Amino acid sequence: MNAKNIIIGIVAFIIILGGLYFVYQAVNGPSTPPQNIDFNVVRPKDNVKWNTKSKNILIEYSDLQCPACLNFYDFFKSFEKTATPNATFVYRYFPLFQIHQNAFAAAYAAAAAADQGKFWPMEEALFDKQSEWADLQDPTSYFLNVAKKIGLNLEKFKSDMGSQAVKDRVQSDLSEGEAIGVNATPTFFLNGKQLTITNLDDFKKLLFSL
Repeated sequence: MNAKNIIIGIVAFIIILGGLYFVYQAVNGPSTPPQNIDFNVVRPKDNVKWNTKSKNILIEYSDLQCPACLNFYDFFKSFEKTATPNATFVYRYFPLFQIHQNAFAAAYAAAAAADQGKFWPMEEALFDKQSEWADLQDPTSYFLNVAKKIGLNLEKFKSDMGSQAVKDRVQSDLSEGEAIGVNATPTFFLNGKQLTITNLDDFKKLLFSL
């Protein structure tokens, strides 16, 4: 084998190796979000609870129709009535509309409730009764009944639920999530770093060690 063939072989190997690395990165994604997207901040329209003055920020990108998100909702509910971590918990909308037919509608209902200061009661009602509305052809009437039960102004709620402002707010969270690599729900970020959660007990210990 002459020198020219050796060089060609080396170049081909480098190209193949680079291609494999690109595929690996595409499948596994970056371990940290792009640095030019400042998502690790609490914004005026964010839905927040726990210690809202904390420097620690836990962000969840969530879909109200997602069964896994329901499991984490139950997990948080199991301890937050008696104790909450030293963190600001931020809920952001990430409706998986490709697989959940009412994901957008539920997010709009929650965002409309947020405009009346009742995001968390709406979130609780929708997660607690997820099985009742998830498969409805049109869940609007169901959401209106929930709004009535939690004391919302129904005319304003109905108007807000279909407003461009609410749709833009949900889409803004969704687009941002996609830009930083969110592709499933729930996805959590703690102080800007994505968490890999394999054990709820370990997750709780982490939260209460902050």
